[in-house]
Amino acid sequence: MNLTQVEQGGGGAVGIVGAEVTDWAESALEAAGWRVCAPSGRSLLQGGEAVRTPGVSGETLYLLYVDHAPTGVVAVGPAADDPDDLLAKAEAQAGPQAEQHGQRAFANRPLPFRYGTNGVVWRFRNALDAEHLDGTTAPDALPGGARSRLVFAPHQPATVARWMREALRDPQAPTLRARLRQLPAVPLDHKRLRSAQYKAIKGLEKSLARDDPRALIQMATGAGKTYTVVQGSYRLLKHARAHRVLFLVDRNNLGKQAFAEYHGFQPLGSRQPLHQQMPLKLLAGGSLADSDKIVISTIQRLWCKLSGLPVPGPDNEDFEDKEADRLAGRTATVRYTPELPPDYFDVIVVDECHRSIYGRWMPVLEYFDAHVIGLTATPIAPTFAYFQKNLVSSYTYGEAVADGVNVDYDVYKISTKITQQGAVIPAQTEAVHPGGTVEQINTVLAKINKLTRQQHWEEQAEDDPYAPQEINHRVRSEDQIRTVISTFKEKLFAEIFPPVTNPETGQARARKTVPKTLIFAQNDLHADAIVKAVREVFQAGDGICRKITSKASQPDQALADFRNKSGLRIAVTVDMIATGTDIPALECLLFMRDIRTWSYFEQMKGRGARIISDQALAKITSDAVHKDRFVIVDAVGVTEHEKVDARPLVRDNDQPLPSLERLLRACAEGRPLHADDAATLAGRLSRLRQRIDEETLVAIERCTGDLTFESLVGGLVHASDADRRATVRAEGGAEAEGSDLAAAVRPLVESEELRTALLEAASHSWLLIDHISQDQVLEARGQTDEEGARSTVSDWLTYMNAPEHQGDIMSLWLAFEERRPPREVLRELKILIEKVRATRREWTEQRLWKAYVDLGIARDSPRRNAGLVEFLTVLRYELGLDGEEFRPYRSTVEGRLEAWLARQRTAGVIFNEQQLGWLTRIMGVVAANATVQVGSLDKGLCAKAGGYGDFVATFDGGVWEPEELVDELDRELGA
Repeated sequence: MNLTQVEQGGGGAVGIVGAEVTDWAESALEAAGWRVCAPSGRSLLQGGEAVRTPGVSGETLYLLYVDHAPTGVVAVGPAADDPDDLLAKAEAQAGPQAEQHGQRAFANRPLPFRYGTNGVVWRFRNALDAEHLDGTTAPDALPGGARSRLVFAPHQPATVARWMREALRDPQAPTLRARLRQLPAVPLDHKRLRSAQYKAIKGLEKSLARDDPRALIQMATGAGKTYTVVQGSYRLLKHARAHRVLFLVDRNNLGKQAFAEYHGFQPLGSRQPLHQQMPLKLLAGGSLADSDKIVISTIQRLWCKLSGLPVPGPDNEDFEDKEADRLAGRTATVRYTPELPPDYFDVIVVDECHRSIYGRWMPVLEYFDAHVIGLTATPIAPTFAYFQKNLVSSYTYGEAVADGVNVDYDVYKISTKITQQGAVIPAQTEAVHPGGTVEQINTVLAKINKLTRQQHWEEQAEDDPYAPQEINHRVRSEDQIRTVISTFKEKLFAEIFPPVTNPETGQARARKTVPKTLIFAQNDLHADAIVKAVREVFQAGDGICRKITSKASQPDQALADFRNKSGLRIAVTVDMIATGTDIPALECLLFMRDIRTWSYFEQMKGRGARIISDQALAKITSDAVHKDRFVIVDAVGVTEHEKVDARPLVRDNDQPLPSLERLLRACAEGRPLHADDAATLAGRLSRLRQRIDEETLVAIERCTGDLTFESLVGGLVHASDADRRATVRAEGGAEAEGSDLAAAVRPLVESEELRTALLEAASHSWLLIDHISQDQVLEARGQTDEEGARSTVSDWLTYMNAPEHQGDIMSLWLAFEERRPPREVLRELKILIEKVRATRREWTEQRLWKAYVDLGIARDSPRRNAGLVEFLTVLRYELGLDGEEFRPYRSTVEGRLEAWLARQRTAGVIFNEQQLGWLTRIMGVVAANATVQVGSLDKGLCAKAGGYGDFVATFDGGVWEPEELVDELDRELGA
């Protein structure tokens, strides 16, 4: 038997019982490159040999020779034996066999590489993981010695030979696991590593030093997960001398994005980019080279390698979305692949690990003998389960916003009547003729084939009501789409992105360029309709808006244009840009599809959270000054309902055919369906019923015998109901439960004609286009979290009034009352902010200010762009320095300037118009910064007015010396 015929799926390798176990083990050894022979059959050739040796207690032993040096022991026993016990027998023989071979044994010590197998699984232990080459125990080793682990197959002789060379080269750290315990400290370079990234790398390396097989890094979207693991990969390759790192994604565009991140990476302390030091490979067809040190691949293409299928080339963009799922079936099976053996990678990084590693693709990861590192912003229950709750670093979205790594968001709600209530398509409509006569005419509607996009028209036989949940599944409302887009355009610059106030002038400046906006559509047909509506409503050509989905033309180029070019302002997607894709200039997310899963919504939300420099933003959006927030425009109520913490969403859920096809194939092959499968099948058929016409229904029911379509679906629902199954099992046992389920599925198992009719109906399902119903806006306004705002203000007041903080608060109150120099007051303020942040990290100036605005305390104030001045305003209000009324700091400074000018007039000092202009500009500087210095006059609006030179010339020969005047205004107007 050849091991390449032994497949592993979700239940592990195929086990073989009795005497065949040794044949199975020898096949495995031969497949891995070992020449299996008896002692008399040994060869003089270089390479690996597994020499069969009788065991002392019933097992069969194989001594592993690499280039004639004994290096390891394999103990093979019956299928009923515990692999740990067999490994222990190999361990017991490691010393005696080495002594028997004397100087020929590797390093003249007990043979270090030990395996135990029962024909089902392999267990492996490398004694050098805990020992120096001379056999002494490593002082930093784990208690109890080296830890054994399950492996898919024995390691190749070439791998063992490499391990031997590495051990001889560094006897004090002879293995990767030993070197992981001796990594040098992570350099804390503030210019290159953020604190959260530093902590993540440090936590990961501590986990690897403990020999944890799996480690999870949770880091907010946009906080630099990929950069973190690129730096970590470099350290593992350079300092731990890991042989090879795999970076796994589940979509092509994410793979290309990761490749660019690795390719452009400049390691800390290195003068060469990473790819020049360590060869980098993006797996997209072709083969892997032994020299490749970092491999980036989708898990689907890697599975092709492990299943004997050709890896699709880079032009096949649809493979990950459709073909791989179809080819893999319910669970991907893998087989031993000599050119990609289980020991090929030392470390595997799984990007977006909350969605790509459970269920179907799990065997791909289980195949490799490697440490697995997960990256995600949104870990869910299965994530924690897979990574054994080994969360080595956590950095939440709230922390990232507080640290200025991400931007916060606002919510703007657009609610329409059809979105909330659905509509009724009338069978007849009225036509008014000249002269006022009214005629009832039959309604004629278009229907579009969801797969072929073929369109035809037909009369409505009767009124057709549709519910909100049927929109864009069974029916598309043309006016609902147009109403949402029209309202979005109407409110865009008035309310969603209102005019921005210049802090120096107090004047508002309106934007005119549409912010980079991403619209989430329900499916591909919905996306097409949205693109059309956007172009029409915005009265623009095709260049303003494009669909970017895996089915669109040149999606990667479209994505690059949306990210980097100023012309393309609005992109419409379904799933392709929903997670993992970086578009820093994105300022607006418009949800026209609902999301019920918490993790998926958080990932989609994260598309807008990226920070971007003001200069880079201005290149993409010319009239955007600063990105300090993004806006979620909620047109479907996605921000209002509770979301579940569920398994990753199934992509392309608007296309039921593949899933239905797999379930019906299982019926055709006579494979028993699990209750969950039956429930899924019922749901698929129920959705299918909503989309088929009466003629198609009649054709299906001709194949169901005495059953109606509804009865067929109802039987599946009944048999898969958890409560009913429990009752049947309690009354008749597991056999009765199975019989009940089998009876519900039997019509589909027995009738090929029925299965064919269902598949044909699914492949020819239609979308009804409602162009009759007129929509209307119910609500369009910004959403505020008043409960959260009240909690923030209440917590802040509690902090201020706490006895342990009274000293800091009173110190500031005295500084305000005594009108101390602004710079002294601001220094006290910054000290207080640092103390506050140490207590509550999320208490940023921005969040505190927004709470006061949302509660109507800071009336008519912008909710964003908050900083030190706004914090100063809040403090003055709470300390009662401006009376009981909340007074914006600018008005306080304006009042101070008026009072100062009045005193100057009383003293006989009169300023001309040009001088008053400069005094007003200086007042603006103070209003924006709470202080002014001479250097401030060469910045911003002051610089545009001629700067410090013009200021000196304007006041030359007057009562005030220019520098004295600046100091005077700083004292009188500031802090």
